[in-house]
Formats: sequence, C-alpha cells, structure tokens
Amino acid sequence: MSIIMKYQLDNSQIDDTPCAALYRPKIEYFLPAIIGCFIMNDEWNEQALFELKQKVKADILVGLQTDDHDHESLDIVEAVIKCHPEEINDVVELLDVTSASTIIGIDAVDIINLLERGNSFQFVHTSATGEVELDVVKTATYKLIGQLEKTHDTKGVFVGMQSMQSLPMESLAYISDAIEEWSSADDASIYYCSSMTNEPNSFHLKVIYIED
Repeated sequence: MSIIMKYQLDNSQIDDTPCAALYRPKIEYFLPAIIGCFIMNDEWNEQALFELKQKVKADILVGLQTDDHDHESLDIVEAVIKCHPEEINDVVELLDVTSASTIIGIDAVDIINLLERGNSFQFVHTSATGEVELDVVKTATYKLIGQLEKTHDTKGVFVGMQSMQSLPMESLAYISDAIEEWSSADDASIYYCSSMTNEPNSFHLKVIYIED
C-alpha cells in the first residue's frame, strides 16, 4: 500500500492553469486545464471530445456519469467517475488540486496516476457539523466508512478533507487509519488533500475510489 500526502511550503512553483475544469458543449470559450471533465449525458461525441482536448490542452479527459445508462465506451476518455447530478461541482473541485489552500496536498501528476489505475470510479461525500473538531471528524469518517464498507480490494483512493482551518495531526491520523483499515489491498494507492471551507463548524470528506 502506498500513501501520498505532500506538504506545500510555498506558492512559488504553482502554475496558474487549473488542474481540472468542467466543460459543456455550448460554451464559447474553453479555458485550459490539465484534466478536462465533461458530463457524459451531454451531447458529446468522440470527435467533439478530441477537439475539446486539443483546445484546452488537457492531459486527460474524465467523464462524469450521473445516471445508470450504459454509455458508449470512447477511447479518448481515460476515466469515468460516477456521481449524483448535485455532486458534479464537488467532483471537479476535488480534482482541481491546485486550488487546495492548506499545507497538505497533491498535484496533477498524482491525480493522473490515480485515474490511470482504472477506468470506472465512484464518488462519495460525507459531512458533519459541530463545535468539537475531533468529534466532527469522527462522525464524518464513520459515515464515510459506512458508505465504503461494501467495496473491497480497491486499487486507488483519493481523499479530500475540507474544514475551516488546518486539521491537527490527531484528526489526520484518525482519518488515515480508518481509510487504510478499509482499503486493505497491498497494492492500493491512497492520496490525501486538504482544502478550506467558509462553512462554520463543518467538516467534509470527499472521496473518489476505483470501483471493483
């Protein structure tokens, strides 16, 4: 099992290009991004996606699937992430690791490495509110593991932690211990990233993992 948790000491080497962005077929201007995201039930075809990838200079394209239909498999799409329609922005924000604003983070290379470990991914999100920080973290983590417990032997997990301030080591250790106990596969890669939220007394866990 490999665990990726990098520490950002300064902003001097950060590129302004977003790590991830969502594209819709009818927008007029396509901003560049390293990871190009699109909704699979939008009116995209392989040629349109090829042109999109060229326009935004994306390294990879990721489809967001919000329904249970069997969509056509396209060679140009490196990964598909299943989520609910109301979670689309959460997925894109999680993939956009350059926007992470606290000391623990990863970069676009790590995200691409994760997405290249499989084709079908699942997104889950839990949250909790309260005044005692560790209790809130424990509640959100308990909810998360409850959603993940039916999944076994996953090869890759990306965990995004979102709070009003940097988490203490005790909270980080609690989350990582729970995730590592759940993901028991020896060859699993686990990535962690943290970011800030303006929501008072709240904590969010957002996770992308490879489906079996």
